[in-house]
Amino acid sequence: MKIIYVKARRIFDSNGNNAIEIEVNGNKASIGLGTSVGKYEVVSYPKDINSVINLVNKNFNKDLSGLRIEGFGELRQIEDYYNSQDLSENKEKIGGNVLVALELAILKSISDEPLYKILTNKKIKKMPMPLGNCIGGGSHSIGPDFQEFLVLPETKKFEEAMEINTAIYKLINGELKKRDKTFIGARNMEGAWMTNLDNLDILNFMKKITEKVEKEYGKKIGLGLDIAANEFWNGRRYEYKNYSKNNLKKTLDREEQIEFIRKTIKNNGLIYAEDPLHQDDFDGFKDLNKEACYICGDDLIGTNPERLKMAEGKISAVIIKPNQIGSLLKVKEAIDFAKDNKIVPVISHRSGETEDNSIAHLAVGWECPIIKTGIVGGERTSKLNELIRINEEI
Repeated sequence: MKIIYVKARRIFDSNGNNAIEIEVNGNKASIGLGTSVGKYEVVSYPKDINSVINLVNKNFNKDLSGLRIEGFGELRQIEDYYNSQDLSENKEKIGGNVLVALELAILKSISDEPLYKILTNKKIKKMPMPLGNCIGGGSHSIGPDFQEFLVLPETKKFEEAMEINTAIYKLINGELKKRDKTFIGARNMEGAWMTNLDNLDILNFMKKITEKVEKEYGKKIGLGLDIAANEFWNGRRYEYKNYSKNNLKKTLDREEQIEFIRKTIKNNGLIYAEDPLHQDDFDGFKDLNKEACYICGDDLIGTNPERLKMAEGKISAVIIKPNQIGSLLKVKEAIDFAKDNKIVPVISHRSGETEDNSIAHLAVGWECPIIKTGIVGGERTSKLNELIRINEEI
């Protein structure tokens, strides 16, 4: 495939913030950006987004036109060129989102085949299962300190898993109306319900709801949390603001936090716990990794292969967000290392999403067992509905 032209344009993400869409030979791509951002992520976009658009439309278009790219490995040429234009370590001049969107648009232009087929020569045998965000807290919402209350059905059928997640989501709406007098049916930026109930009360009634849906569908449903503990780590202690029903403020030191999370996992039968500790506590993650639960690193890793290597034996799952590292080559490296070392890669959206459904193709093509991309909202269902279409094909 010969690059004929490269074009950038400003679009808006699901939070109304500026984003950049890249178009190559008529194929468009964009990528989401986060609200809860770890310190090990590259810069998504610089402040002056218009200067980046001008740079792409002039320099990138001129320099890349005529270049031939025939496969994923040849993206090295694109990354070498990008790095010659942005010499910073964290992509602060141009932004990691721009490079990922450019790479995705190029891959889409290679052939008329779906993106997931361009990413692999293997026959796809399994679909990623949807990890659904039902209730939000932390930096995404009001109420609970934990950032996401999640469900993961135990089924091999993708569409059935989606149906189960949606059924749970709808039942939670009714339960919140009974329990939370302040509940007005509001949703956060990822489409999750918002409530003033405390962390443990939410887990308690979610267990009852999932048990009800389990009986209806005859499938086990796992409960999970994105604790996002770095958001309430003050540098010395974990500072909870919605710890109890009386909204009492409580702080926990490192050892107390580890024990609290351990008890929360056991008492609620959790199968997934993301970022239970702050983003530098590798040894604490290792302590928790003895539990019968996916201990997942997000801020801890930042989709960085080098940090993932440091976490070997300390986590059992890792969040993969392409814009955290700003390079599809490094995303693939991180996924390969994870799978080679019995760490489950979880492809994930961001809170500020676009309608682009490319992460669905990355999850399928690179055989990631789990995808976390919300339950409702057009920018979320664009990925889920694309997975339904892919599922029909395979």
